[in-house]
Parts: sequence; structure tokens; C-alpha cells
Amino acid sequence: MTNEAAPWKSKVLVVSCIFLVFLSFSSVANSEASKLRNPEFGAWGVATNQLSVSTLPGDNFYQYVNEGWLKSTELPPGYSFYSEPYAVQDKIIDEITTLITRAADAGENASTPAERRIGDFYLSYLNKDQIDNSGAAGLQREVQAILQLQTHEEIAAWMANPRSSSIFNLIVQPPIDMQGGYVLTIAQYRTTGLGLPGQIYYESELAPYPEHREGYVRYVADTLERAGVDRTEQRARDVLQLETKFASIMWDFARLREAGASFNLVPIGRLETLAPGFPWSDFLAARGLEDLEQVNLGVGAIKESAELFEQLPVDALASYLAFHWIDNHAAMLPEPYAEAEFDFFQRSLFGAEERLPRTDRAIQLVQRHLGADIGKIYAQENLPAANRDQVEQIIFYVRQAFRERLRESEWMDDPTRDEAIAKLDAIIVEIGEPKEGTDWSNLATDRDNLIGNYANLSDYRWAVQRDRIGKPISRFGDWNMHPHRIGAGYHQQYNKIFITAGALLPPFFDPNADPAVNFGAIGETIAHEFGHALDDQGSQFDSNGALRNWWSPGSRAAYKQQTDTLIEQFERYEPVAGVHLKADQMIGEIVGDLVGTSIAFRAYELYAEDHYQNGPPVLDGFTGYQRFFLATAQQTRTIATDDALREIANHETHPPSEFRVNGVLRNMDVWYRHFGIGETSELYLPPDERIVLW
Repeated sequence: MTNEAAPWKSKVLVVSCIFLVFLSFSSVANSEASKLRNPEFGAWGVATNQLSVSTLPGDNFYQYVNEGWLKSTELPPGYSFYSEPYAVQDKIIDEITTLITRAADAGENASTPAERRIGDFYLSYLNKDQIDNSGAAGLQREVQAILQLQTHEEIAAWMANPRSSSIFNLIVQPPIDMQGGYVLTIAQYRTTGLGLPGQIYYESELAPYPEHREGYVRYVADTLERAGVDRTEQRARDVLQLETKFASIMWDFARLREAGASFNLVPIGRLETLAPGFPWSDFLAARGLEDLEQVNLGVGAIKESAELFEQLPVDALASYLAFHWIDNHAAMLPEPYAEAEFDFFQRSLFGAEERLPRTDRAIQLVQRHLGADIGKIYAQENLPAANRDQVEQIIFYVRQAFRERLRESEWMDDPTRDEAIAKLDAIIVEIGEPKEGTDWSNLATDRDNLIGNYANLSDYRWAVQRDRIGKPISRFGDWNMHPHRIGAGYHQQYNKIFITAGALLPPFFDPNADPAVNFGAIGETIAHEFGHALDDQGSQFDSNGALRNWWSPGSRAAYKQQTDTLIEQFERYEPVAGVHLKADQMIGEIVGDLVGTSIAFRAYELYAEDHYQNGPPVLDGFTGYQRFFLATAQQTRTIATDDALREIANHETHPPSEFRVNGVLRNMDVWYRHFGIGETSELYLPPDERIVLW
């Protein structure tokens, strides 16, 4: 399934940033608001004209900071979820479009192979006449070939195609001890092989899920009929039944979070014994892995899925593969296919009203599939060295604050504390773009063949991964998002944080803003990612990225006691009436938000001690410490349909934005102190109920 704006998928967020003037923190620190050089938001980095005049900070801080934006912002066409990152994207989309159209206009005169690839891919999608004239003839031939498969072995071999849906994921990653070379991992995740967004869609009898299942059956049947397939109604029922069976045995989120379950390196000869029923040799051979000597069995119901696969009729499996083969290409097929896909997945499931214009979809497609090329060019053109220097300074203070808090922690014993500090000090931070990237120079593209481009790209991407098996491990590169997207992440095995170039834009980072704003925004994000190094998953890996239990039982128990209380707090929140957050699957991000805000605030205090003789200046009536919190809340603001919020509550790892702000701040003593929050406020928590991790 392809997707233009589904909240359970990673949406490509295009962002851009050009600054003509840069200010050092030290010069900003000693200036008044009038001397700040034109930050993007307000006079010093926060849009104070959006603050509420009726909601008190202690009753709903998220609403207090963002009320003007929340009331004036509407969901754009094609969206069921729209947040500040999306708003940033909309402001600078012209620059990314210019980058892509510049590449398209260059044609044979492209200055680099990357520019040629970008231009070819873009024009191949815009060539609607060629797409419509060729129709789906080539795809229909492939669908007929799928429907003629006769054995489970043939099904497994087709399932191995990188463009096919599969009940197993193949990933190349470092081994458990970070020694030797990269290994192949077979795993399953929450939606592996499923057409619907998650297990609840297949099992719940509560509205709207039964209606969604019937809608899915209609969509599957209509898609197959459009491609000239017979027995479409029966095949569609078979697809739903098959996916329901696989969904019923998939691991829940708690099991997927068990780091130890991710690493089980075994000789290839034992695969048939450990997970019998699936034709592993045919599957792996079709991926060019005939000579593989060992494999890592990762998370997921691999054994159960292999057994179920053997029990299912070949005809049902062929129907499943045929439908998903079409659906995976729908956005690149004539309009009836693409429109039907959007109608079901976006309109029906998430309430989006209309599709984006074709040119906008072309821009999205290029970013999604050639994100490494786009991201590299974007970062090089839009991330000045002066901005990197400011971010480096924030990282310095964040690391210093975290080290201080670890030393002061009362619930962590000394041996665990010492290793935690060593791990903190060993964390690598990559800013803007990866230090190492993939070589795409041999990828062939054609501006008259969109599906051919997609096929070549899928094969090339897998070949790059396959060729890494057995090669030495590098801690650099290997980001799970492209530099032009807005985000940051922590990699457990590399003990590394990355911050995309797209995340270094207002309101997340503004070189011209008040330092309190940058610490409250990008500083919180950076500290959040540092926090993941010591959360329930990250803490199972040591400073070298090896899976090792270095926490004492006492420290582990004390940590769990506090996170269990956080789960209880967040389970009470209802983004939609009657729909509670599944906080147990969100706890890693809840902890990240609480630790990130707490550590970033302390980092700002340390910065202020070094840069202000008499404390941060008061700007527009707000102290520096208040401005920190305003910036934290400003960067998260979001609007969404109820369907999208329901999906987030049931399947996402991050809570909705309102609770990421209010649910965190009500646990922080400094927030109460700096805003004068008392017992009569709606967000008030008694001090003995507040959770302090670090």
C-alpha cells in the first residue's frame, strides 16, 4: 500500500531553511528583544499573538500557548493530521520544488548523477499521458503470473521480491555483540504483511472497525476487478481472512519492545527446524542469499507465521500477493487505481477529503524514493556552518546537564550510574546529514518509465543492503529518515543520535531566536534522544552498542516503578471520547518527552549561568525560563480528525501533542514554580505524585 498522508506511516516532510544573518548565543544573550534579528516567530522566537487570553497556563498549557493557531488552522486537502512540521513544510515547499524542477529542467545537462536521477523520477510521474496510455498492462501480466503460481515454494519465491508484500521483513544490521560484520535479520513488526493499519482493525467489533473491514473487502475486490482478475469477491474475502489470521498471531507492542528478542543468531541450516513450514531456501534464494551461512531471528511470530503459511491454500496466498502487488504500485498507475487507493485509505479510514494536486504528489514521490539524493543536496544548500555551531553548543550543555542529573540521581546505584555516564559520554551526534551515505551512482532511471524506475530503485536498494552482509560495522550513516525530513533519532547499537537538517528550522531551531527558545525546542528534542539511550530499551545496550545487562536489579526495579506510574497517568487521557491512550506502548516516548524537557531545562539553566550576570532578560513580560516552556509547547501543535486521533491512540508510539505537553509539564516542579501554578489549577499534581527520572 502506498500512502499520501497516513498518520501510521512516516510521512515525508519537506523543509527548507535559508538564513542571511546568524547570531552567536553570546551576543543574543546580552541583547534586548528589539535587538534580536528577525526570528521567524514573533519578536524572539514564539508567536505570542497566538497565546490564549482565556485559558490559564495551569489549566491547559498546550491550549494556552497554541490557541490562536489551533483555531485558525484547517486541515489541508488530502490530510487527516496536520502539525507544526507540516506547516513548516508548506512554508518552504517552493524551495524543494525548485530543487527538483531544476533537476528536471537540466535533462541531459544534469550536473551530477543525483540531479539526473531526481529529474528522471519526477518527470516519469508527471508524464500522465504515458502512464494512462500504457495502462496497467505490464502490471496485469505480473498479476496473472502470480495467480498461476502452483506451490508454496513458488509463493515464497515471489514474496521475496522487494516490491512484494511479505509476511517477513529482511533487514541487514549489526550482530548482538557489535563484533564482526553485518548480519541478515528476519523479523516481523506491527503491520508486516497487513493491508490494514493494525491488529485492532481485524479483530474489534466496535465501531468503526467492522465497517472498515467491509470497506477493505470492497476495495480489494474492486482493485482486482480493475486489473482483470476473476472471482474478485471470493478472492477479497480470502485476503481479509488470511490477513486476519496473521494479525491474530502477531506480537503485541510490549513483546516487540523486548531488545533481547531481537537477536538470535543461528546457522542457516537450523532455520527449517526453528520455523518449519515456510520454504526458506526458496525465499532466500530469490533474494540472492543462496550462500548465506547464518541468520538472525528477530522479533515477531516467525515460527507461528511459518506454520500458518504452510496451512493456507496456495490460491488464497496468490490472491493476497496479487492484490498487494497492484496496491503497492497504485500511486504509479492510471488514475482509477490511484484515486481508489486514496479513497479507501485516506478518505474512509482517516477522513481526508481530497487528494493533493499531481505536481505536489510528484514532489512527494521523489522525496520518498530518492530521499538520500534530495536530503544530501538540501543539507548542503541549507545548513550553514554557523547553525551547526549553535546546535553543537546546545548539545554541549545538554550533555553536561544529563551528566549532572545522573550523578545526583538518588534511585540509581553507583555501578549503574558510572556505566550510564560512560555511555552518555560515548554517544555520537550527527547533525544535518549522515557522515557516510549510500553510493547510488549505478542506479538507472528513465524519465518515461515510472514503474521501471520504482523497480530499479527497489532492486538497487536491496542489493546495497545485501552486499553489506559480512562487511565491517560503521557507526556512521544508517539513519532511518532522510536529512530533508523533520526529525531526530537514537540508534541503540551505534549509540548515536542524529538530527536532520529539516529539524533545524523555526520553530524547532532559529539562529536568530532567543536562546531560551532554542533550548526549549531543539534542545528538548536533543535531550529526548539522549534519554532514549537510558530508557527501558536503550538501557539494555552498553556504550559500545552491544546488548548487555549492565543495570543492577535494584536500579532496574526503581526505574520500572516510576515508569509504571507514568503509564497509569497517561492511560487516563482520552484524545477522543471513550478512547484511552495505550500508554504501555507509548512509554518509551513518554519517558523521552519527560526526560527531554527536564534535561533541556537544566541545560538552559547552565547556559544562563555562563552567559547572564543577572539572569536571562525579561522579554515581553516573560522570563527566560517561561520562554523555554512556551517554545516547547509551540513546536508540537497539531490538528487531526477523530479517526486519526483514534489511530494514534491505538497504534502510535507517541501520544497526541496535547498530552505530550500537558502530561509532561504537570510532572515538573520548575514548571509550577515559574508559572505560579497552584492546587486549584486543572493540571495540578501533588508533589508526591510527580515523576522525576533525571
